[in-house]
Order: sequence, then C-alpha cells, then structure tokens
Amino acid sequence: MNERERFRCLMRGEPVDRPPLLEEGVREDVLEMWRTQGLPADRTHMDIFGLTPHERVGPDLTFPADRFGRISHRSLDEYREAFDISRRRFPADWQETVRRLRERDHIVCIWASRGLFQALGVGDWSTLEEALVAVARNPGPTRDRMEHYGKFCSRMLRWTLEDVDPEFIFLSEPISDNQGPLVSPAMFRELMIPVYQGIVAAARDFECENVLVSTYGDSRLLFTDMIRAGVSSFWISETADVPALDYRRLRRDFGPEVGLIGGIPLSVLRRGSPELIRETLREIVPPLLQSGRYVPLAGGRVRNAISWPAYRCYREVLAELLGRG
Repeated sequence: MNERERFRCLMRGEPVDRPPLLEEGVREDVLEMWRTQGLPADRTHMDIFGLTPHERVGPDLTFPADRFGRISHRSLDEYREAFDISRRRFPADWQETVRRLRERDHIVCIWASRGLFQALGVGDWSTLEEALVAVARNPGPTRDRMEHYGKFCSRMLRWTLEDVDPEFIFLSEPISDNQGPLVSPAMFRELMIPVYQGIVAAARDFECENVLVSTYGDSRLLFTDMIRAGVSSFWISETADVPALDYRRLRRDFGPEVGLIGGIPLSVLRRGSPELIRETLREIVPPLLQSGRYVPLAGGRVRNAISWPAYRCYREVLAELLGRG
C-alpha cells in the first residue's frame, strides 16, 4: 500500500497499516542548521524517516500583482478581470505535470481557493482594513464580487479535475489569529460559504469526496458552517496552544466523520525536551489514531526554533506509536 492509497483508505474510514507519513515542509536554511546538529550531510529528514510530501497542483488563483490593494475599489468588471476564468492560469508545463501524476504513488491535492481575504485583495494590514471597511459599509458590491469569485474557483477546479484525480481538494483560509476569526461567522457565512458550496459541488461531480480546509489561528467558530457546506477535513497550522483547538476536543465535538491532519503542538518541539515530546505525543496521538481519519503531524511549518535532536525525537516517537519503531 503506497501513501496515496493509505490516504484515500484512511479518509474513507477504512483500515490501513498506518497513516501516511506527511511532512508540511522544511526550508533549506533549517536543514543547514540541522547539519551542524547531527543531520548527515548527504541525507534529509525526508529519506531518514521515509516521509512523503503532498503536492499541490492546479492553476494560479491569485490576482495580478498590479491589483494589490485595489481590489475593493475596482468596478465589478475590473474585479472579473483580476480573477479571470481562463486556461492561461495553468502553468506552461501543465500537460507534462498531468502525465507525470497519472502513475504516482504520492499524495496530490488541488488548490481550489486561497480564502476570503485573497478574494478581497488583502495583502497586508492596511488592505485588510480597507476590505473590512468596504464589507461593512457597502456590502452589496462585495457580495457581487464574491459571487464571481465562487464561479471563478469552481470553474478553475472543474478544468483541473478533468486532468487530475486528486486525493483531496485544498482550501486555504488564513482568516484568524489566536483570538478568533477577523470577521464574524455571519459575514463569513454570507460571503464565503457559497464559494465553498460551489467548490464542493464541483468536487463531487468528479467523485472527489475529500475537501480539506487549511487554516491558521483559531477559526473554530467557522467550522460548523464549513462542515455543513461539505468540508470533510481540517489542517490547522501555526497556532499557539489554544485549548479549543486541541484535536482531541475537536474530535469529540465534530465526530470521527471529520478528518484531521496535524494536532501536535509546535511549542512542544521548540522546547526540545525528549521527555516532554514523548509524553505529549503519547497523550495526543493514540486516541486520535483509534478514532480514525487522523494523520499525525506537527501543527505547522518547522522553522529554526526547532533543533534537529528535537525533530528527530518527535519523528522517532511517532514511528514507535505507528508501530514502525
């Protein structure tokens, strides 16, 4: 059974020998630091622990750089130009990518939406403020823009699904800090949930049942609406130790039907204590594995604050818990 097959079986609630060994990504500067701490010069963490990346494929869903900070001030026609529904958004080597992926063993997902704030042209704090003010003071034009964005996302996804059979659909939603979403659940429900519904409908037309939301911070207040729209899994990254986001609590609240990726606090790895890492993983991972539809993983991108000994300990303990030690 390869990693692709494991992921599909796991998310269908079927038995697997172990979950996929995913890695969110480690930058080259971190690997260089690790090599001064014991990582062999001719190897990486990927081959030492038998990890597999997940590959995100599909068209470019971003607005043009020259529209930065001005989406909320554009006419509807100009907004449609910024998010034009065009096959030109696919990379030049797209057909080569399609051929390469037909016989793959690894996990592939299609990036279908980059989130509400991207749709509103947000790129920094000043453009965030402009977008939120525009939504509050003049909601009608914003709704019109989001209606187009939904058509844009679903049409681009359908074209991609004609070429690639993915393990899951990937929706990025960077909308929260550790105190909660930066918009109200009602606003998110009105503006973004119809976009999700269109994406889910497209995915199901191509018999893809796994629609995953990747989010940061405490987006929990939005999860119920996302699930009702058809989201099947969550991958929460780059958050502090917020009790409401403990994956064991999420599993109790939302049930085993919702898939979960992540859940191992980065703060534990940053502290670097082998005893703490071992204790934390043994508390978190086994009950989630037993409940199903869970892929254990550190909750965010591994950066310089995490040493090679700490990372190695985390991976070795996880291997033991998966029966691979």
